[in-house]
Amino acid sequence: MTRTAPQPPPPAQARPPAPPPPSPDSAAVAPPPPPPASGGAAGRVGAGMSRVRSGVRGTPGRMRLVSAGLMVLGLVLGLAVGQSFWAADGALGRAADNTAQIVRLQEIQTSLVRADALATNAFLVGGLEPPEQRAEYEESIAQAAGLLPEAAGAQPADVAVLADLNLAVVGYVDGVSAARANNRQGFPVGAQYLRLASADLRADALPALDALGAANQERAAAEFSAARSAIYLAVAVGVFGLGAIVIALIWLARRTHRYVNVPLAGAELLVLVLLVISAVVLGSVASRVAAVRDGPYAHALAVSDARIAAYDAKANESLTLISRGSGAAFETAWTDSAGVVEQRLSDALAIAGDDGDLDGLWTTYAAAHRAIRDLDDGGNWDEAVAAATSREDGSANAAFDAFASSSADVLVAASDEATTALTQASSGLAVWGWLGVLAGVVVSGLAWWGLAQRIEEYR
Repeated sequence: MTRTAPQPPPPAQARPPAPPPPSPDSAAVAPPPPPPASGGAAGRVGAGMSRVRSGVRGTPGRMRLVSAGLMVLGLVLGLAVGQSFWAADGALGRAADNTAQIVRLQEIQTSLVRADALATNAFLVGGLEPPEQRAEYEESIAQAAGLLPEAAGAQPADVAVLADLNLAVVGYVDGVSAARANNRQGFPVGAQYLRLASADLRADALPALDALGAANQERAAAEFSAARSAIYLAVAVGVFGLGAIVIALIWLARRTHRYVNVPLAGAELLVLVLLVISAVVLGSVASRVAAVRDGPYAHALAVSDARIAAYDAKANESLTLISRGSGAAFETAWTDSAGVVEQRLSDALAIAGDDGDLDGLWTTYAAAHRAIRDLDDGGNWDEAVAAATSREDGSANAAFDAFASSSADVLVAASDEATTALTQASSGLAVWGWLGVLAGVVVSGLAWWGLAQRIEEYR
């Protein structure tokens, strides 16, 4: 058997040489940390804050802050002036609307008391009332009915009360119709129907109209006040703007040793012009508003109140006779209404200086009324009724018609004068508002330009 020779062992693999021991110096140095990721949100915010801080350092940085502040001030100034003009314009428009609503409500009230005065006076005739008086009564009712939806559309806040008022007017008309039907047949109950209808009118419709009129007068007074106060915002911001730019000019002159910065001085001049224009225009508006409020507006209210009280007195004159000996309460009501007429006519005369002799016309009617009362109190009821229903010249009805016609003309003139004056006072205010905004933008631009010139010198 043949033996194989043993194989020699494989050669040993060589080990890599050991690294040399580190020196003391190299062992003390640590590798630098990796830089932060530059694309992170925190990095961007930090970089931005760093640029902001560097941008406001030193005199150039403070100039940038002053520039930004003046630019904002210019924009705020323009908006404040614009808002002042627009506020005055809006307040005057609303004041005119409220004034028209007041006149409208008083026309409704006048129409109703006029209708009642005509109905009660025609009732005294007995049987069929005079056709002309019946036509005038229907005309007054139709006028009141037509103005009710118009008033509701003009002032949404009055809608609910006007809806109830419309029902009260319908009820009054039904009561008068029942009174007429019974009176034509000679039934005494007709007088009771008429008294109830007239009493319901005074208990429901007229107080509601008084309340609506008072509410609209408060609204008008608030708008008058708002229009007069619009000047304060524009003047206050304008004065502040003038002071701020003056301070900026002084500060800039001390830093740069240049006493005039033309763009910034132009901004100062523009603010001054804007302040003067605002004060003059809005001051004129305030003056006109006060003149309207204390002049034609107050005059119209006084004449309207006198007319309403006068028609109420005329109705009570007839109701006193209808009651035949038991009408003392109606005569007392006549006296109270006559006192209101005299007082409001005196107010109107004091306001306007000329009332078209309304006081004299009322005095003529009051004298005719006293003659009727003398006849009735003396036991001459038939003669008193004849005097109260006569429409001949010199009669009580003729004297009252003269007063009613003249007072209507005076009221229309005063109302038109008030509305025209308010419209004229608001003319051009909206345009001035936009010009104020544009001026504020120009002031802002001039402030940036003036400071930018000085900042550029530091580069």
